[in-house]
Amino acid sequence: MTLFLIGLFAFLAVTSFGIMIAILITAVETSPQSRIRKRLIAIGRHPYASKAEIQGLLKGQTYSDIPWLNAFLAQLNFVRRIGILLERANLDISVSLLLLFSLFSGGITLLLVSVFFKQHFSLALLAGLIGSFGPYSYVKYLGWRRLRRFLEQMPDGLDMVTQGLQAGLGLTQALVFTAKEMPDPMGTEFSVFMEELNLGLPLTDALKNLQERVSLQEMRLFGTAMLVQREIGGSLAELLTKLADVIRDRFKIERQIKSLTAQNRMTAWVVCLIPPLLAAFMFVTAPVMMNEMLAEPTGRTMLTAALILEIVGILAFRRLIRIYI
Repeated sequence: MTLFLIGLFAFLAVTSFGIMIAILITAVETSPQSRIRKRLIAIGRHPYASKAEIQGLLKGQTYSDIPWLNAFLAQLNFVRRIGILLERANLDISVSLLLLFSLFSGGITLLLVSVFFKQHFSLALLAGLIGSFGPYSYVKYLGWRRLRRFLEQMPDGLDMVTQGLQAGLGLTQALVFTAKEMPDPMGTEFSVFMEELNLGLPLTDALKNLQERVSLQEMRLFGTAMLVQREIGGSLAELLTKLADVIRDRFKIERQIKSLTAQNRMTAWVVCLIPPLLAAFMFVTAPVMMNEMLAEPTGRTMLTAALILEIVGILAFRRLIRIYI
């Protein structure tokens, strides 16, 4: 293959990846209006739906605008988990589009690696498989970061609900006030939660949806406190105050642990980065020797074993350094 075609493929790949990343970045929503608008549009497509059918639409998800594709994707369990992950990351894209991005990313990676390493199709296939998880990993990272921000906002939000209850507001009014005053993500998720209640979804189902989108132990405690207060009564304000104090104490302990283990974490990063950086340096400075190693079965076996041991070492370091509170 000529140098021109290689450069053309590389340019198209970089451009496509850039467009894909731009779409994922611009799809991030910062207000609840678009999330609520999508649910209202889904309900508006069934103007004569009964109350039970409307509740079913609120419980379900739309995975694609194409009817037959949406029906097919709805039968797959992992697709539902991806849909929850997209809502958790607050991305305004469908599951089918994310799957298309994954196939496209894997295909482009497979093509580029096969161009530069013509005699190693298994390596290209492995690289394509890893590349196909790129968009999913990015969405998962966005979801994790948003959950982290939610947890940081949760003590202030619970204090706001508590103050509203102590001022004489009802629970619904206090939650509406918190949803309006708190920024994203807590304000967005509470707004969607209240909108589901206003559209007729039972409290238990609305709390279940909220806990699926915000998969935090503290949110499960919050939902349990609301259900207990609804069934048998009690001081919800006192429970929420204690929960907010517990979250603040956890953050305090977590920051202390991070400061005490900073040196160990930096050492782990350095040790884990040395082998891949050394391999990249050898491929640049001595490509003939590395290509000869890849051409031999023994060399490929050694590199595969090194890659496996590198992954095992990273997981071991991660397990030793991470401290759960």
